[in-house]
Amino acid sequence: MARPVRAVLTLALVLAPFATFVACGEPEAGATVEPTGHVLSDAKSGVALDLPPVWVGRYRISDKVSVPASGLERELTLRFVRADSSIEEQPLLTIRVFARMAWDSIAPKGSDVRFGIRVAENDTHALALAMAAGNPLPVGTADALGYDTLMISLNQRPLRAWMRRDSISAPPGPGAPATSSP
Repeated sequence: MARPVRAVLTLALVLAPFATFVACGEPEAGATVEPTGHVLSDAKSGVALDLPPVWVGRYRISDKVSVPASGLERELTLRFVRADSSIEEQPLLTIRVFARMAWDSIAPKGSDVRFGIRVAENDTHALALAMAAGNPLPVGTADALGYDTLMISLNQRPLRAWMRRDSISAPPGPGAPATSSP
């Protein structure tokens, strides 16, 4: 299959899960949330994302804000782990935590393709996910197949995202906000 056609088909498969997200703020007190796959949980950001089981061991997370955006408090980037254990530079998925008021002013309709699509929110924060635009790996390689498998698996069941109501810790490194939000 030609690379441009494959890229368009991959993009369509990658964007389709956004229609099936079950986004929620925080489970009600006393309610239990049963994961359906592999739960990515980040205590500092208060984010939990229920990923397909095939994602286990296939990604690494970095926690560094890479785009200047008002109200962007944390940015978790998931990158693909190749068969040789090297990490692909282009992210599979980027999770961004915005102050709710800032997100509402950036994306009044709930989404902004520059920063992702909102999949969860609580009283003080909004969670946006940005998916990879396509597979950056050479066609026909085992790594390209593995990358595609992860992205396609997102379309095979609804993803669920949660956020805690408590404060978000400041991200490490340069560019970190001076204070965390309440």
